[in-house]
Amino acid sequence: MKKILSTLILLLFIFYDFKCYSQDIHLKSIKETIEIKEDSSFINNISILFKKSNKPRFYPIFYDTELEKVSDIKLFIKKRRRDKPIYIKKIYEEDAKLEYITSKKIKYVMIPADKEIKLSYSVSCKELMYFSSLPFFSYNQIDTLSYKIKIAKNFELAHNTIYKESIPYYKIDSTKTNTNSVWNIEVVPQKVEPDPFQFFGVYKNMRNPLMRIIVTPDSYKNRPTNYINDWYSEKVASKKGLNYQVKQKIDQLTINIEDPSEIINIIYNYVKNNFKYVAIEVGMGAFIPTHANAVYLNKEGDCKDLSNFLSEALRYKGIKSDIALAATFDHISDCDFPSLSSANHVIAVAYINGKVILLDPTDSIHREGTPVESLQDRNILIVNSNGGVFHTVKSFTPEENSILYQLELKEDNTNIKGTFYTSYNGISGNYLKRRLKGKKEEELSDFGNTFYEEIFRNQSVSNLELLNVEKLEYKGDISISSKSFDDGENKYLFIDFLPRIIETENREILMEGINLANPFHKKVRTKVKINEPIKDFEPITYNYKEKGISLKVIIKYISELEIECNYDFILNHIYIDKENVDKANDILKSFKKIINEPIIFKKQKS
Repeated sequence: MKKILSTLILLLFIFYDFKCYSQDIHLKSIKETIEIKEDSSFINNISILFKKSNKPRFYPIFYDTELEKVSDIKLFIKKRRRDKPIYIKKIYEEDAKLEYITSKKIKYVMIPADKEIKLSYSVSCKELMYFSSLPFFSYNQIDTLSYKIKIAKNFELAHNTIYKESIPYYKIDSTKTNTNSVWNIEVVPQKVEPDPFQFFGVYKNMRNPLMRIIVTPDSYKNRPTNYINDWYSEKVASKKGLNYQVKQKIDQLTINIEDPSEIINIIYNYVKNNFKYVAIEVGMGAFIPTHANAVYLNKEGDCKDLSNFLSEALRYKGIKSDIALAATFDHISDCDFPSLSSANHVIAVAYINGKVILLDPTDSIHREGTPVESLQDRNILIVNSNGGVFHTVKSFTPEENSILYQLELKEDNTNIKGTFYTSYNGISGNYLKRRLKGKKEEELSDFGNTFYEEIFRNQSVSNLELLNVEKLEYKGDISISSKSFDDGENKYLFIDFLPRIIETENREILMEGINLANPFHKKVRTKVKINEPIKDFEPITYNYKEKGISLKVIIKYISELEIECNYDFILNHIYIDKENVDKANDILKSFKKIINEPIIFKKQKS
């Protein structure tokens, strides 16, 4: 416990220093020279020039103890055209064991005050595939960020830069000689707010410029996808194979079952329900799974461990299966380029009659044969014996994810009371299923009441009953206060109790970067019986439509004592980004205006 607290305190100290005193850490330049050697190792020589500061600062060097070695840490005072070496008073070192990061260490170098200081050090690594990206963003203000990549003649570099348009300045060129090739890259990096995870190369929910890289040997010239596929296959090969005990268990689970679809369902659910998900990252263990037999023995593992075990179990039963590198919705990039930096997840795939069946054993809600919720509209790299293939994960359609609300209400003086029924199709209810999972019966009731009272904007919900756990069908009673008024000639009805449009977000204004989980079509059908006759009126309609999003509201006369208030909201976006955020918010504002203004009915004269 003391060790953990110590690590957290030091991390918080560094994080605080970066966040609160970033104006004092203005870096003049960072230069990194990466040299790819003929033995597939590489070394990165880093030089950082600090501007003067009125106080000393700690600068952190993060590295992976399993793969990287830090050496030659030196400090210099800049004296005109020469660098004068100075004594380093202290270098602190600490393990960085945070959640699933277990192999990282941090060296803290004290940067003296009142001088322009240069820090240099080297980081060497024996695993070439680990050189997979160059960030074009920084937590500090940097005037110039330069990369020089020297590649031995028997290697080739392939690259792809995402979010390049957000870089203030970008320049790249390359030269080739008989002995090597040299790439020179210079940028003015984008300034970003620091996040503890970013210090470890975990870029969650970021949309910042990054060059993805893969360096391949000449034997894979112009075939980077084949190279990463074969490299990964070789690493995983030693983690495959099932012992007698495992095979016996799988045979017990599938006894007398011959239908491949049913076998997949049985084994998939067995893994999801009986194996604990634990996140592990240790050096190349961030990418390479534990042996399948060890995963079975311990009944736990992370995404790559569980997916590899699942794939092996299916193969044993004669079902063709592979594992695939993937990038979830919160990763900085899609997995559409063959680099380890493109992926933050691993899933299994199976094949039935040529159809790719996606299997994510870490997603307890996922059903085989459907898109994986966190991978919708994303790519995966299926690692197979044919050199690997990229596969696009389709998203659900709004109609597949319909949400229905039916309300039967009756006016009682100024109050309105009645019943409601709601159901969720497809994965529209996954948000709820995850929150309901593992709750006891009394907890389910309390949660449901609180949830739907919030959906109905703080109206009272009672007698809530979960009719169907799998399809998420609910029914309950609702009491709505002070929404009906009368001035003698007219009746006024406020309908701001109608269910809010987006259930996974309670904010009125959506922000860029929000993941809405899935497309959906929300249908709300509300009948209100009123206590005094009203005159017939033409339907009141509102229609708003933008690309991928629409809202239709209709209020209509049914009889002198009944009206209907209905709306249909269709969202065909998974993410809120700069292209759709304004349009989405315009429609949300329009809906708010509609329900906040009273509907006026002419009363029939007695």
